[in-house]
Amino acid sequence: MSEQNLQGSLINSELIASLAARTALETPGVLRLEPTIKGFLASLGPAALANFHISGSQDGSYRHDGVVARINDGTATVHLDIATDIAYTALSVAESVQERVRENICHTGLNPGPVHVHILTIEASPGSIPR
Repeated sequence: MSEQNLQGSLINSELIASLAARTALETPGVLRLEPTIKGFLASLGPAALANFHISGSQDGSYRHDGVVARINDGTATVHLDIATDIAYTALSVAESVQERVRENICHTGLNPGPVHVHILTIEASPGSIPR
């Protein structure tokens, strides 16, 4: 029995998107990921996106519920749309998410590229502000 080298990669854009989502949700001050209309249409398929331009939609990027991840030449780029807690400074939360996502991407063996964090809403979490 001979051994064959298998060509392939366990690290793909879907895995990076999942890693980024989990990392963001574990960051203090992040309430949830915020799916956008464009992200929803992307989940429906190319026909639904016919009138929308999404950069990189044909290059193996992965989109799901507020996260877009793309791997190009060993570098992972991530876009996150999040909701933050009003009890935290939004800029600090965004910077923390960026730092933590980049750190976790390094553990995959890929180079961390830009991590774009878009804060779509800031609101009180249950129990954060007395009513």
